Amino acid sequence: MYAYIKGRITDMSESAAIIETGGVGYEVAVSAYTLSRISVGNDTVLYTYMSVSENGIGLYGFCTREERALFLKLINISGIGPKGAVAILGGMSPADLGAAIASGNAAALSSIKGVGKKTAERIIMELKDKMSAEFSAVPAAAQTTLEGEAKEAAEVLVALGYKPDAAERAVAVAYKDGMTVNQIVHKAIGGK
Repeated sequence: MYAYIKGRITDMSESAAIIETGGVGYEVAVSAYTLSRISVGNDTVLYTYMSVSENGIGLYGFCTREERALFLKLINISGIGPKGAVAILGGMSPADLGAAIASGNAAALSSIKGVGKKTAERIIMELKDKMSAEFSAVPAAAQTTLEGEAKEAAEVLVALGYKPDAAERAVAVAYKDGMTVNQIVHKAIGGK
């Protein structure tokens, strides 16, 4: 199995990149997240996963090891194959996806195109414990006690049924300076 491919991006489409190395161009399926971080003509490293099935061979690439690690966790869930996992990873950054899973935010997951409520709940059920250790820390921007609008937004989430620690993590991930309580709550439950 390939661990990574290092080379020059020669072409890109909506769901794949061609990376040339050693005179060979490899077509690599990538998420929207990875596509947004690479560009034609630049040298890059894609961390890879090769899928072999009766439908053929697929090569998947990720711009970070963290994204690849999330991909591997997702494909171990019944009903989620490599293409589905890449689509899920394209819906939000790996950090936001991990935080949504760790906090049990099914609404955020089901806001991703192709992810329904049942799939979101299954992802959380199967990965929450695995993700909690990695994503339980509140982001640096919100490591202090929540105040003002952020504190009010966390209280709203608790009233909506979130556990207090999950509400604080969701707000910490969603919060940006200058946001209103409604904007924070909307983004924390999966809005854009």
